[in-house]
Amino acid sequence: MQATQPHARLAAQRCTTRAAATSLCSSWSHVIDSLGASASRALLDVALLTALGGAAPAHAFQSEGTVRIGSMEAQTGIPAAYGIQALVGSQIAIDEINAAGGVKVDGRMVKLALTPAPNGYDPGGDSAATIALMKKLVADDRVLAIKGTSKSANTEAAFNYLKELEKQGTPVVLLSSASASPGLGKISSWGFRNSFFESDLIQSETKLLHDKFGYKTAAIFVAKDNAANALTAQSVLRPALEKAGFKIVAETAGLENDSDLSAQIEALSKAQPDVVAVSTPVLAGVNLMKEAKRRGFAPKVWIGTIGNIAPEVPRLGGKAVEDMLVGSSYSPDQPKIAELAQTYRKRAGIDINLFGVNGYEAIYLFKAAIEASGIRNTPDTLQDDRKKFRDALAKVDIVSITGERVTFDAEHDAVKKGYLLTIRNGKYQIWDQKPFH
Repeated sequence: MQATQPHARLAAQRCTTRAAATSLCSSWSHVIDSLGASASRALLDVALLTALGGAAPAHAFQSEGTVRIGSMEAQTGIPAAYGIQALVGSQIAIDEINAAGGVKVDGRMVKLALTPAPNGYDPGGDSAATIALMKKLVADDRVLAIKGTSKSANTEAAFNYLKELEKQGTPVVLLSSASASPGLGKISSWGFRNSFFESDLIQSETKLLHDKFGYKTAAIFVAKDNAANALTAQSVLRPALEKAGFKIVAETAGLENDSDLSAQIEALSKAQPDVVAVSTPVLAGVNLMKEAKRRGFAPKVWIGTIGNIAPEVPRLGGKAVEDMLVGSSYSPDQPKIAELAQTYRKRAGIDINLFGVNGYEAIYLFKAAIEASGIRNTPDTLQDDRKKFRDALAKVDIVSITGERVTFDAEHDAVKKGYLLTIRNGKYQIWDQKPFH
């Protein structure tokens, strides 16, 4: 995956900033290269930081002129395709805000400090590592709020742990820009998401395909070992297709890392659906569509979900993923988005997508909440400040870089209209609502 290229840069930065632990960084790199597992990588990161006595910024709180924002975005494992996007988007926003003077807190301008610098913590796709890193951010790094995580399963674990922190008297806001699994917002009043929730858009999309284009039959493919994908298939895709009038003629499943999907394509080919709806991470969806093209199976349209939005999809999928439909929180044609996309490409070496835009937007939501909250930003007022920040964030109302007004609903999920995109000539673009075949 192309996501490994910017991750290599992030990993290099991580070790460069820890000169005092050169030998330990060398060991860390060796272990990561040999294991290749996100859980091992994330837990080793915890051990490294503990050995170093923490990696909080040298300057923090009002007296030194900074506000700490903790970061837990996946930079390894399957969710890295989403986490790296969100992380780089957030870093760009922080740099912009700080270059303009920072945020106003208790009568003075202070800077935002991503904690730990420069790239935050990396829980990979591991929920146990997520909890361990949350503990460190809350108790050792003493952050005002946390930005992350990058996978719905991790976010569910994190939101449940927020309830435990409430019992301990140390709750903190955690905002995810990538998790879109339905219902997680009900878990904790300290959990927020500015993700794009695609259910309404999928309903209008399936109705349009059925009523305007005359498509009548559908199939569903799901990565069954991904809980969020399985939930989306059953609680979003199936109801939307059935409500629109589609007859579901086939349901197939695979695993996230499956490379042989010939049996699934054979089953789909026998059913000959007009539409195939896919609920998968990046590679699983790409592999399915490439196998379909190789075997000559071509539904009238593929319907993707937000796991299928990434620069890697057209890059790896090529002609096989052309014309796939997928919902997004923004239009790539907007001038401000185009400008951000240029900045992003220069910084990360890859194209921005929904998760990068959400990561950028999240920091501006944080900025608005910080400035409206009345926090004092001192060690003694930290827990009171966390509550003030939580209350202010719940009421935030900004115009995002997407051009859309963004607020939070009662479950602290962002309210967004969204856009229907398709892939044409290797790029995501607004769908013109013309037939594909």
